Amino acid sequence: MSSHKPATETDRDTASLYDDVLKGRALVPVSPERQERDQNKVRSGFWPKVRTTIGKVPFVEDAVAAYFCAMDRNTPVWVRATLMGALAYFVVPADMIPDFVAGLGFTDDATVILAALRTISGHMSDEHRARAQDALSDSSDAELDGPANSDASDE
Repeated sequence: MSSHKPATETDRDTASLYDDVLKGRALVPVSPERQERDQNKVRSGFWPKVRTTIGKVPFVEDAVAAYFCAMDRNTPVWVRATLMGALAYFVVPADMIPDFVAGLGFTDDATVILAALRTISGHMSDEHRARAQDALSDSSDAELDGPANSDASDE
């Protein structure tokens, strides 16, 4: 057994994620590249997507709470990876059922978000939900471009 210690926080996160996979806590193995790709999609597209879906889909508050949970550095790595994958699916418009299909476009997104939330339910805090409610109640364009403290305080 090697006593090699990961050099960076990303390395520690990756090691932790693979440890969670081996212990059966994570749903599927996630490569660091896939996790980074999902995170980049979410960081660039989440708030614009929220802005265009408010009032159109009933799960927006859950998605925003999931975002805050995923950005929280105190959230276990496997939970963040699960949520980032679900949120990336929500952000990308061309998925199993394209978002523009009237009446059905967001049903697959809702299913993916719900499955992720059920999987990680014990890790979603009241603070994550409160931050989501605050962000949506202050739904000015500036707020929905991304609350100023959403990433900075959590990383």
